Parts: sequence; structure tokens; C-alpha cells
Amino acid sequence: MDYDAFDAQLLELADSLRGADEATIAAETARMKALAEQIPDERSRGHALIRASKLPDLITGPKPGTSPQYRRASALVAQVLIYEGSPAERIAHAQRAKSEIGELSRQAPRRESMTILRMNSTLVRYIERLRDDSPDSGS
Repeated sequence: MDYDAFDAQLLELADSLRGADEATIAAETARMKALAEQIPDERSRGHALIRASKLPDLITGPKPGTSPQYRRASALVAQVLIYEGSPAERIAHAQRAKSEIGELSRQAPRRESMTILRMNSTLVRYIERLRDDSPDSGS
């Protein structure tokens, strides 16, 4: 087995184990480490062992942020999504929140910065949907 085949199998396994109990995840992690040990190329084997040990993280996804900036950005997204103004007002509200989230990302600890910035993708899709649904858009 080569590294690419190993990695593809690991990612497929991570998807299939969502919601699995800890014992199952531990057993599959051990199995993937044993499989990684069989990769002939030493460097690829080392990378595969590291990836196998991260299987539990691949399954659960990133941990939520703990910084004040993360909490504020999360609250901003929630506020935008529940705001009940006109489409134009909701777009303006979302754009202000998007700007603030960008600033929060710059102020946040490095480990959370990109996670916070990615929250803007939700707002971008929301703004696009509002524009597409707006009577002024010609739809």
C-alpha cells in the first residue's frame, strides 16, 4: 500500500465512523496505524502514522474556539440569521457583521483565526441568497 491509498482509506473511514463509540474509534485507529506500518517508503510511513493517530480528530472535527473573538463571531452569525428586517436591511446587517468578523479574526489567537474567518462564508452565502430572492434581482 502507498501513502495516497492509505490516506484515501483513512478519510473514507473517518466519514464512516461519525457517531461511533470510543472503543470502535480506538480499534480503528490501531488498525490504521498497523496499516501505516506496512508502507514501504520511510517518510510516507511516518506521515501515515501521524495521520492515523489523528483519526479521532478527523472524526469529531475541529474543537470549537474558546477565545472571546470566537464567541463574539459566533454570536454575530446567529444574530444575522435571526434578524427579521427587510432583505436590504438584512443584507446591510450581514455585511456589517462580516466586516466585524474579519476584524475579530485578525485579533484572535492564531489557532482560531482561520476558523473565525470561515464564519464569513455562511454570511456570504446568506447575502447571495437574499440578493437572489430579492424582487429587485429580476428573479
